[in-house]
Amino acid sequence: MRDNKRKFVAITLTIALLISGCGNWNFKTPDDIEDQDAASTTIEEGKYPVTWNLSSVYSGEEEWMKDYEKVLDMYKGYDEFKGKLNTPEVINDYFNYAYFGELTKTQEKLGTYVNLLGLLDTTDPLYKRLSSKYNDLLNKEDEYNGFSDDELFSLSFEERKEIFSDPIFNDDTRWLSRYLTEDFTPLSEDEEEIIFNLSRGLGYGSYTFDILNNVELPYPEITMPNGDEDILDDELYLEILGNPDYSDEFKETTHKLFYSRYANFANTFAALLEQNCNEAYSYAVIDGYGSTKESELDSYGLTTDIYDMLMDAAHKNMDEQHRYYELHAKACGLEKQHVQDLFIVPSNFQRGKTSYDDAVDEVTKALSVLGDDYVAHFTKMVNSGQVDVYPTETKKSGAAENTYSLEYLPWVYFNYKGYSDDISTIAHEMGHAVYDMYSVENQYPKYTQPTIFTHEVASTTNELLYYSYMIDNAKDDEEKLYYLDNAINMFTGTFFRQMMYSEFEDYMYDVVENGGSLDAEEMKEKWLELSELYRGDSVEYYQEDGYYWAKVSHYYTPYYVYQYAADIAYAASIAQRITSGDKKALDDYIAFLKLGDSKSPTELLNVAGVDPLSEKTYDDAMEFYKELLDQYEKLIENR
Repeated sequence: MRDNKRKFVAITLTIALLISGCGNWNFKTPDDIEDQDAASTTIEEGKYPVTWNLSSVYSGEEEWMKDYEKVLDMYKGYDEFKGKLNTPEVINDYFNYAYFGELTKTQEKLGTYVNLLGLLDTTDPLYKRLSSKYNDLLNKEDEYNGFSDDELFSLSFEERKEIFSDPIFNDDTRWLSRYLTEDFTPLSEDEEEIIFNLSRGLGYGSYTFDILNNVELPYPEITMPNGDEDILDDELYLEILGNPDYSDEFKETTHKLFYSRYANFANTFAALLEQNCNEAYSYAVIDGYGSTKESELDSYGLTTDIYDMLMDAAHKNMDEQHRYYELHAKACGLEKQHVQDLFIVPSNFQRGKTSYDDAVDEVTKALSVLGDDYVAHFTKMVNSGQVDVYPTETKKSGAAENTYSLEYLPWVYFNYKGYSDDISTIAHEMGHAVYDMYSVENQYPKYTQPTIFTHEVASTTNELLYYSYMIDNAKDDEEKLYYLDNAINMFTGTFFRQMMYSEFEDYMYDVVENGGSLDAEEMKEKWLELSELYRGDSVEYYQEDGYYWAKVSHYYTPYYVYQYAADIAYAASIAQRITSGDKKALDDYIAFLKLGDSKSPTELLNVAGVDPLSEKTYDDAMEFYKELLDQYEKLIENR
């Protein structure tokens, strides 16, 4: 069992969205692109705020440093507890001081500012200075607080049970579980010091990846059909694939050239991933686990059974995913279908770009099925000034939400460009935000941060409700086909694609945990092998497609991606019940959102009417997918 009582205020990886989609004349941001270039995007102020105001946190470095020094001084307060952690009253006072008082509140505020600076620009010198100082600040806490585990675990198990049965702890066995687990043995103070000193040189794999992938990785040059030379950045790549005036041959050249940028640096990316895998495995071994997977699932109170059921469901139902790609090729009139062709929506419906204001209004209508109170929370969030909407040249790619401090509403960022997927991303990230808002409003501070395992249920439910609304309100079959393709592609990308990512992740950890080294060319071959297995014979690949693994940022958060697959399976059940008009389903879902992290993920999902330990849950999700495919096939056959 791992120590899960560390403070959640370090420089964190935020909840990120892997956007799935496709397009051509009806073009959407594909899952292969995390927008990085913003040269053509204008920040448009409308009725909803579109930029963060960081001065609401700190006016600048000088004010930040005052709180930094304040925290350093507050660390001395730990001395009052040293040698005294043997009564309920003192232990409770210690917990309040260490986790729930002014110290933690100030740490969270410091971390909020640093995290937001980094999301806007990881190369900002201010961010680099403050993030280094902040991480060092958190590490210094261990120097003052390293005695606590030694003292608490020097008490016998019977003594701990008696102490924590005191009414002062409100029978809070979930939060106190590490102290009430008989076979749990923490690291000694000397061992903690060794880990502390080693940690100074760890964690740079993700940081280096972000700088390389988001800032320094060079874009190739491309010769346009008119003879002009241009830089093939994300924006131009999307433009070319989405323009019906360009030939298939030129689009093929564009696609292969675009992904050559990862092939050219494949060895560097493989080394970063190997370092990250080794680091994660080392922590797992230190915590007493046999594998990284076991360690990461246990951090959510889960066993590998759920992971295995997901993998079984993916493999048992691959033929349905193959069916989608076969129907897609047929609808698009393609004899040969390559990865870049998957971006085509086989519909004559012209969505075009949508302003951010109109997109927010559209999502608001789609989510009205969740009730007035939910919509009120959603509206409060989009008007908060804590949503940063448009891309810039230095902003982190993708989209994310995080509640870094209970002092503030959640912080959300998009890279909004007006595509169809950008609109569903609003629904997704605001699902995270409203979940956090409900949690903070209804739970004690210790239970206001739900795990990503349940967080993605809230965000994915919103996406499914959005697509359900758009399908039901389509004005004709072509518009309905457009949104069906979006919904199916979203499910395909979130379930099957993420399980393929997970299977590749299993491969990486299997190599590393058995003493091997990650080889870029072997990784390319494995990626192509899995792509062919999951997508079937109707999709063909180029060698350049085999380097896609190099750009998957979620691999730097161990065993993260399978949760997308799990949560769309659970979200499908919730969304189906809510859209059927089942009042109890809506009440159950809102109750689930309000519970925060006060129960285990399995118990929380049970409140929402979902059993993650039942194979029927995954069978029902696949039936949901098949029903969408049946509608899709019928529209295609009747054209």
